[in-house]
Amino acid sequence: MGIKLGKSNASGADVGLIGQGVEVSGNITFTDRLEIEGKVTGKISSEGGALIIGEFGAVKAEIDVGICVIHGNLEGDLTARARVEIHRTGRVTGDLLTPVLVVEEGAIFNGAVRMSQVAPERIERPLDDIEPEENQETRKHRGIFGG
Repeated sequence: MGIKLGKSNASGADVGLIGQGVEVSGNITFTDRLEIEGKVTGKISSEGGALIIGEFGAVKAEIDVGICVIHGNLEGDLTARARVEIHRTGRVTGDLLTPVLVVEEGAIFNGAVRMSQVAPERIERPLDDIEPEENQETRKHRGIFGG
């Protein structure tokens, strides 16, 4: 899989995908949603978009986004205006600045956290809208408690 950009049929949002086997180095700016399953080095930014680092994703970057959901590896400082989620397969080394932090049991986080009381512009999106597509399907079949 390579680099894929397109519109999501359901929401009309711009969606980008950096697939497994793809390595990108430099500055990346996106609007709505970017999913990374490959390797990215550099700087990633979006005023209100959602960055999803998939389970196979490896990111070494300075990140400034609206929401960041981490299932893979992140090395670098992260600023998220609304929320950061580190899932059980997530590995983070770096400092976080966010109003909301969710760390799932089993996740690894090495760094410092600074939190504000309220998100400057709270971005509300359904959980299904920011999970990698394969996780959405698994959640539908498995249920919230895995049964």
